[in-house]
Amino acid sequence: MTKHRHRGRTAVLITLICALVLVSLLPDSLGHADSGDLSNSMFRIGLHHGANALQSVKVSYHGRVQFFTPDIVGGQNVLFEDDGVNWQIHREAIKLEVGPLESSFLAEQTLARWPQEVSPVYIVREPEGFYVIGGQFFSVEQAWLSIPFLTSVSIPTAQVRGNMSLVTVNALSLGEAVMLRDWLLASLLRARLHYDGSWKVVVGTSTDAAGVSMLREKLSQLAPEVIWGISQPDYRRIEVVRQDGTFLFSYDNLPHTPLRMKILSGIETVMAVEGVRHRGVFEFILSRDNKFIVVSLMDIDDYLKGVVPREVSATWPSESLKAQAVVARTYAYANRGKHAAEGFDICTQSIHCQAYGAVERERETTNRAVDETRGIVLFFNGRPASTYYHSDGGGHTENVENVWSAPTPYLVGVSDPYGVMAGSTQSSWQIELTQQQMQAIVQHNGGDVGTILNVRTPARYLSGRVAELLLSGTRGSLLYTKQQPRLLNGTSALFALRSTMYTVEVKSTPVIAASAQGQSTLSSLQNAYVATASGVSQLPVAAQYTVRSSSGTSSIDAVPTSFVFNGRGWGHGVGMSQWGAKGMAELGHSYTEILLHYYRGIDIVTTVGR
Repeated sequence: MTKHRHRGRTAVLITLICALVLVSLLPDSLGHADSGDLSNSMFRIGLHHGANALQSVKVSYHGRVQFFTPDIVGGQNVLFEDDGVNWQIHREAIKLEVGPLESSFLAEQTLARWPQEVSPVYIVREPEGFYVIGGQFFSVEQAWLSIPFLTSVSIPTAQVRGNMSLVTVNALSLGEAVMLRDWLLASLLRARLHYDGSWKVVVGTSTDAAGVSMLREKLSQLAPEVIWGISQPDYRRIEVVRQDGTFLFSYDNLPHTPLRMKILSGIETVMAVEGVRHRGVFEFILSRDNKFIVVSLMDIDDYLKGVVPREVSATWPSESLKAQAVVARTYAYANRGKHAAEGFDICTQSIHCQAYGAVERERETTNRAVDETRGIVLFFNGRPASTYYHSDGGGHTENVENVWSAPTPYLVGVSDPYGVMAGSTQSSWQIELTQQQMQAIVQHNGGDVGTILNVRTPARYLSGRVAELLLSGTRGSLLYTKQQPRLLNGTSALFALRSTMYTVEVKSTPVIAASAQGQSTLSSLQNAYVATASGVSQLPVAAQYTVRSSSGTSSIDAVPTSFVFNGRGWGHGVGMSQWGAKGMAELGHSYTEILLHYYRGIDIVTTVGR
């Protein structure tokens, strides 16, 4: 009976090896967009990158999905289609494995105890049972050193899973590769699909050459008709595994052809990455440090539906929401390609681009604002304008050259009383920084004036914002201008406050001063004036003052204990004030009137595709 089954397998094998079929190419329009092409509304949005890049990627969708790569002519090369709920995408490496386990339930229990130090972790179903696999190592020795992490949480019998394998030399069609893989799995061999420009089958997870030799001998007996070569370890090779443990395929991560994933059919129209739902087609790029950059290729308005409610409240008047939609759309077009070196156009962080809240933050009112302004962009001199915006102008917005760069005709300061009228939560504020906090900020930004004795604002812009901030201390003075420095957490603005529209009060040990009018209490002697026989003059900056009187000489400690900043507004002050837009909308102004107030001399243009 066994001999008869072996003959049947051999016949199937001969049929598989007889044909070489190339994978078909289908049209696709998701290639890289020209940064100046406003007719192309597709954007590459960086969801995970930099410090937020992932060791592995978990994607969720209840339905049918397709994995594919772009081709050189703008089409797509379909790799694989699958029905599932969850997939994990990771890179090839030497790993640790625990198993075989009899059921997925036991595997899930082991996975729940798996230590964070040996991540990422996932489940794979091999012919002999379920395995929990974790870690990413560059050597077998490195993997062995991590086994104590598992034993410390009562996970015994861990073994090293190597990445030395054998691979079919001849190219196969996907159907042929699936048949060969299944035949080898039925023979209790660890076989999986692999794509390197054509479909192959890879067998084995050996840790050394001896294991590969034993595998080759076994394959020569099982399938002498198949030519096998050595699959060289590649730590940038990508692997895709379904949550139920099914190893779908590995991909060679070919140059300029990143792996992509899109919805084919299902009730939902969005997929989730790491539990967060996003619109568009997902793309997975390995960074130089071997982490995954996740990009969503989506229409500009799909992106904006996650931006507008993240930037302003969805309960605000519709005209203010429309104004926000237009400036956010314009900002995206003007900054397309800002992160091109990282593989995408714009990111989701407000400190670099615009805040983006994904599908979870979408609201009906803000979606409607995006839809009703579809295709509308602000232009200046025939190009998308740099539509900077901020939370609250504090009564007056600012010229762009006073904040960052050279003058721009449409980015000039304008009167902005509307934020207060709208009940802005940032219309006034007070921040008190201690002596220690002030010194830490100065030192963090490469300065050191010792103990800070005084803080003054020698110059202001016409808007009322601080142009210069002078710090005097026991080791000298420092003059700050524009937007330096930042707080330890990276918050921007002159001396790291909510805005540069503020005054400063220096506080130290209270001093009782006597004059002809009686006694009064001074919060500090810094910036104080004193009357002498020669007249009235301002006290020089000092840590200590000596006072002579009829009763003798005494010293007064003048080192400030804290510095109080009383201010208005929030943000850099350039362009549109979001609270101001709300106030204007509440007064009956249209979104176009709002835009023309904050961006002087711009053109409101409807682009192609509205």
